[in-house]
Amino acid sequence: MNITICKPHEYPDLVDIFLEMENYYNQELCLSRNDMTAYLRDKVLAVDSNTEVHKVVFDGVIAAFSCVSVMYPSPRFSGQMFIKELFVSAPFRRTGIGRKLMSFIACRAQERGCLQLDWLSMAADPLAQKFYESLGAQVIKSVNYHRVFGTKIDELAHSAD
Repeated sequence: MNITICKPHEYPDLVDIFLEMENYYNQELCLSRNDMTAYLRDKVLAVDSNTEVHKVVFDGVIAAFSCVSVMYPSPRFSGQMFIKELFVSAPFRRTGIGRKLMSFIACRAQERGCLQLDWLSMAADPLAQKFYESLGAQVIKSVNYHRVFGTKIDELAHSAD
């Protein structure tokens, strides 16, 4: 097993596992390989995306990936690493790959001067909650997660006019 930080030119290698992830979360969504390829090339792995993508290769197959970003400001002149996505392909779940990937991410956070590592998870997924708890993660109940989307984001964007 090998965990590496993806370079921008590696976007074609990630198409299949990103499509698997999209299908896992949105079964009704039908995305084309061409659209996913363009998305990875032009957005996720673009030089200016500020997203660090990690891939786990096991026996020549991409078994998992994660996407992280460091956000500033953060307490004590540090950064906050945020895990936007962590996905393990179905055949590789419950094999220890997720734990090793989380350990890799924690090392990257420390290397980049981050004092905290944050992420969101599906509250209705008890296996995920048990896994994150086993890592020492705490659920932060003192904050609210907010989202503006659909017509509301359009309204907000145009309210400054």
